[in-house]
Amino acid sequence: MARRSKGEGSIYKAKSGFWTGAVTLPNGKRKVKRSKVQGVVKDWLITERKKLSDGIFAADDKITLSSYLRRYLEEYCRRTLRVTTFQGYTQVIEAHIIPELGNVKLSQLRADQINHLLSKKLEVGLSNRFVEYIHGILKRSLNVALKWGLLTKNPATMVTPPKPVYQIPKTWSMDEVKLFLEVLKDDRWAAIYYLGCGTGMRKGEVLGLPISALDLDKGYLMVIQTLQLVNGKLTLLKPKTQKSRRMIVLPDFVKEALRIHLLRRQMLSQVVGWKESGLVFTSDLGTPIFPRNMVRHFKSKLQQAGLPEIRFHDLRHTTASLLLEKNVHPKIVSELLGHSTVTLTLNTYSHIINPINKVASKEMDDMFGVA
Repeated sequence: MARRSKGEGSIYKAKSGFWTGAVTLPNGKRKVKRSKVQGVVKDWLITERKKLSDGIFAADDKITLSSYLRRYLEEYCRRTLRVTTFQGYTQVIEAHIIPELGNVKLSQLRADQINHLLSKKLEVGLSNRFVEYIHGILKRSLNVALKWGLLTKNPATMVTPPKPVYQIPKTWSMDEVKLFLEVLKDDRWAAIYYLGCGTGMRKGEVLGLPISALDLDKGYLMVIQTLQLVNGKLTLLKPKTQKSRRMIVLPDFVKEALRIHLLRRQMLSQVVGWKESGLVFTSDLGTPIFPRNMVRHFKSKLQQAGLPEIRFHDLRHTTASLLLEKNVHPKIVSELLGHSTVTLTLNTYSHIINPINKVASKEMDDMFGVA
């Protein structure tokens, strides 16, 4: 006959000699723990009762991290994230997390294992920013596991990721920008770079600009979509954030470049085989421009101008830097760039904004009559 432990109505010693404890989960299933040591079962039972009282229980304590993460991608990320963000999550999970921790049971995942993963990624040469990105994806995925009742705590919250090393963005001077635009003025894609330098628009925003969102008479355009490469296919997507969807007032030199470009485009559209895409910038047959083709063209023009090599995205940094150096308010620059917050602008261009703050100290000296 099974003998119960004194004072422990739900723990008993079976004929097999093992101490046994059991709890019934809200879904009707029973969880059982057996051990030759009574204290082990007792501690387990206290923990399980606490989970039940808190409304938290592991519905499946056998699922591996790899099984959960793939389910997380399909059942949660696919319908909540932008296509490009979903791709990024999938690549990180499949290439960096699952190969290292995929066989670990989700319920047994420990903070030290996650910490070891991050350390290994740093050792093989991945940047602090990318390793932080890996940690962020894992932490967010485990937060969902908490909501689904698959975990009782998120071990990723107990791990400190590496801090990204701040790097000053590469930019051009005003003279370098003028030289570049002078070299490009008669090029068929000149207006692409005039937009990049004059408005700070992202590459995808420029290439995805629809004719319907451009009003040269009133002198503005609307950023309403972006052209991205998704699974090898050019796809028009909504802007990255709500702030990215914005109106941009065009400088006169950009308007003129766009007028010339649209006249050329109109002539090309008369050619046999033209495929109307509705986009401002197209190939010679009217189809959307592949980003890699534009990057190749951009690099060739850099060499022609004899300028330091930078990315197209650095034209965006150049625009912001030149405006801030002219004491344009960071809030205005933030709105132009479509940053989610002005804090992002301040952090990105702190190397410019901090020296500008000398203006404040000079004004104080002037007010107090200090020579």
